[in-house]
Amino acid sequence: MHTEISPLRIFGQMLAAEWLKIVRRPMAHLLLGIFLFLATLRETLWFLVVALQEGLFSGGEITFGLLSPTAIEQIKLQLSLPGVFGAMFGEINGTGGILAVILAAGLFGSDFNWGTLRVLLTRMPNRTIYLLAKVTALQLALLAAMAITLLLGTGLALIFGGLLGLPQRLGVIDLLLVPVGMLRALLVLLPYTLIACVGAIVGRSVIAGVSTGLIFLVFDVSAGSLNTISAIDPFIRSLVNLLLQPNINRLIIENGRMFGLDQSVLTSALDTALLPPQWQALIVIIVYSMIFGYSAYRTLNRQDIGGAS
Repeated sequence: MHTEISPLRIFGQMLAAEWLKIVRRPMAHLLLGIFLFLATLRETLWFLVVALQEGLFSGGEITFGLLSPTAIEQIKLQLSLPGVFGAMFGEINGTGGILAVILAAGLFGSDFNWGTLRVLLTRMPNRTIYLLAKVTALQLALLAAMAITLLLGTGLALIFGGLLGLPQRLGVIDLLLVPVGMLRALLVLLPYTLIACVGAIVGRSVIAGVSTGLIFLVFDVSAGSLNTISAIDPFIRSLVNLLLQPNINRLIIENGRMFGLDQSVLTSALDTALLPPQWQALIVIIVYSMIFGYSAYRTLNRQDIGGAS
């Protein structure tokens, strides 16, 4: 007697298979290693700035006026707990966004490049479940990478904060806010990873996904620079704030604020007076993500499956 397998069970099997692909893929390990190295380098440079400013290496005899006292205090917060969490989230949504695009494109495009998609869909023809399993596995992988990054940040804060004699304040509330920050950072990455998925599906290759994701990222960041123009007129500001980047910046700022940071001190582009409110940012990012997700779904379900074009 034939027993039909439930869609939920098929999804679970596909999700487990996709997760296994990611954790065993050398590219995923390489991208994570690059990101952790860059995050460590950034924190090290901030440490050196503070150390030189305060004459740590000369016993206070030789000091350098590299930045304003306000900026130095802000950097000190990023080098200690819990401010380092905000700094790490900023890194995740900065450099991490580029690497997440590459990972997303590789996850989807490789099935076309290697010719495995036809085999997969022959055994399990439900393309919607295939797409959901891929996207879900990608989000879980990004969450795992975030957890590793936060652990790295904690270690760096203990080392650099100890060398600089900075106070470490880590309470229960800070720990409870970490999952909130992770989900917010994941939402920031979502539209960029989804547009990379669309590119990989349309172009049927990894390179098409990477190109689409990075071109969109560059265009979006460039469009976000129109924020300076939006200061002139409220109507122009309302139009600019319908773009993705200003809303992304709002959530990045909110993640920093949760842990005591004010990133506008170091970056004028993050001036909260020119950015949309948080509720609007959430809505706009979700709408963009839904558009890109539907585009991936529609394209995958309508195209003939073959190898790379």
